[in-house]
Amino acid sequence: MLKKLAVISLTAGALVLFAPAVASAAPNELAPFAADSYTEPPKVTVDSPVVDTCEASTVVFGSGYFEPRENVAVGVSGLNAANASYSGNVANTEGGMVLSFRPPADGAGAYELAFTASRSYSALITVSEGHDAAVSCYHDPGVAPVGTELPLTGGGLELALTGGGVSPWVLGGGAVALAAGGVLIAAGATRRKRA
Repeated sequence: MLKKLAVISLTAGALVLFAPAVASAAPNELAPFAADSYTEPPKVTVDSPVVDTCEASTVVFGSGYFEPRENVAVGVSGLNAANASYSGNVANTEGGMVLSFRPPADGAGAYELAFTASRSYSALITVSEGHDAAVSCYHDPGVAPVGTELPLTGGGLELALTGGGVSPWVLGGGAVALAAGGVLIAAGATRRKRA
């Protein structure tokens, strides 16, 4: 019984302590959009091609689309386009980029985003007057609207955006379980020596 309890404690402790490292070992967020072969160009996706007023849309360029750290010029055309905002127009170290676009509060209809750098691309985003129509949205395009999440930043040790984080209580519990398993193994070994 003591052996089983020791094994269970060690296993549970190890799983709790190493789960965050395993979960963050996934490839960076742009990997699914990378090209399959050297002849196929990197992929581009628009996460929400139709948005309501004051909502944001994100355009994701796969790794290798632009030069690493390239500054990409973005032109916006559409109703009151001068009042639209965007953020994220610099490519990352792999040449991928994630740009967040927010149309103007008084905008509606089709907006074209023209990206110009080592490669060019045009994205079409349609804005409909939804439930959030207002005089001004007062939102930062880099901040996701309530109930949505932006893609991962690609910073190596990062968990998926699940709305939570790793609790210090869980990590502490894993450490205690690991220590308890070690104590139980030592106690069993001591008991065997005496017998």
